Amino acid sequence: MKNITKFLMAFLCLGVLFTACNKDNFDYDAWEKEQKEKQRIQDSINTKRVEEQYPVIKKYVSDNQLQNVQYIDSLGIAYQVLAAGDQSSYTYSFNNGGQIIAPYVTVEYIGKYVQVGAQYKPEGTIFEKTEEGKTETKNLASKPMIWHRAFLPQKIKFGEQEIPVGGITTTGMKKGSKIRIITPSPWGYGDSDQKAESTGNTIPGKSILDFTIDVKDIKNTN
Repeated sequence: MKNITKFLMAFLCLGVLFTACNKDNFDYDAWEKEQKEKQRIQDSINTKRVEEQYPVIKKYVSDNQLQNVQYIDSLGIAYQVLAAGDQSSYTYSFNNGGQIIAPYVTVEYIGKYVQVGAQYKPEGTIFEKTEEGKTETKNLASKPMIWHRAFLPQKIKFGEQEIPVGGITTTGMKKGSKIRIITPSPWGYGDSDQKAESTGNTIPGKSILDFTIDVKDIKNTN
């Protein structure tokens, strides 16, 4: 039962499971207790942010007349699948230690503000993007949680079981996939100011973000 619980918690602690949980002499019981308490506190904060920001996201979608938008009410997310991609190009999986294998993704992308901190600004304010005609290759573990939710499928098979991992689509993103995803701050950069990885620009805490991600390649090695 402990192993099953570990898998079910995989998405909650995705960044940890990508790297840390296979260390020698890892005290899983203590780690699990600590993570549950941290998650309880963070869930309360996240719920409040989603309640505050989801109406702003819905208005943004309406104001921009976006079509074929799907919503996940529990997460406050709106998204458009712009291209399904080559479904045979990649298979998401766990390694032998039970951690999700974080792929290297080669992408063109653009990130825009919907609401910057507590201040609303006109849509279209760009905080980071790939250079025109160029791509970036990053390990998925280094990207914000909304990218994990966009890329990962809803479930990953481990042996005979399918383990929920928190992705928003059935198959996840593959080579040739393209998505536009609008997220409240908990799945972006949270409540604290952060640096955009590609530009170094400061992203204010509590910002609502709009990402368009075009996947050019995806594999397990850089």
